[in-house]
Amino acid sequence: MGVVLTIGWKEFRSFLNSPLAYIFVIIFLLYLNGTFFLIGTTQDGALVSFWSLTQADMKDFFSLVPAAFAILIPALAMKLWPDELKTGTIELLLSYPVRVWQIVVGKFLAGMYMIAIALALTLFVPNMIGEYGTLDWGPIWGSYIGALLMGSAFLSMGLFFGALFKEQVTAFIVTALICALVVAVGTIMTNLNLPGGLQAVTDHLSFTARFNYLARGVVPLSDVLYFLLFGATFLVLNVTVIECRKGK
Repeated sequence: MGVVLTIGWKEFRSFLNSPLAYIFVIIFLLYLNGTFFLIGTTQDGALVSFWSLTQADMKDFFSLVPAAFAILIPALAMKLWPDELKTGTIELLLSYPVRVWQIVVGKFLAGMYMIAIALALTLFVPNMIGEYGTLDWGPIWGSYIGALLMGSAFLSMGLFFGALFKEQVTAFIVTALICALVVAVGTIMTNLNLPGGLQAVTDHLSFTARFNYLARGVVPLSDVLYFLLFGATFLVLNVTVIECRKGK
């Protein structure tokens, strides 16, 4: 585990030495806070300015997270593998006495550090909204947990697709399109209102529905496992791709 943490810290420091990390955090905060504070939120079925709120509610704030992550996390992930592939440093990296899975998980941890920092920087929002009434912190913490889990799933996809392409732009476009498709399809599936058990089936498959369940403040083990297994699958695929490159 020490090797994984060392690799993760090294990759994280690499993020901090590049403008990408700061661009990621700034755009994420501008999008969420700008949309929520300037455009407004829905209350009693109507669009209301944040400054006109009559009750404390963060549901609309967290509803912005999936779309933001679908674009910004692929941008974050595109630095983790394509740089190594394009410059050829992957050969040097694979020559070290470490296992491929340790490298993959280390890179994954570096990305998760950045996602956690971006989310942590939004913690001032609940405190501001708390001025308008008593906040129920259960749904808020559930939303943060859901955001971390969804972010981990998108990041694992970004790592996998990033390992397939040498060009950062190509890796970003492919990953962003797939993540955006996952969010869009999930949102559509959630709003289908199908009869009987069909809606339950679509909700079980939907990223958006799973995230919404977590945002209610109850953290079902099934939803946590869903995101963890999804992310683990793409990390295993990532290891497989790098192992194949190592064998060439």
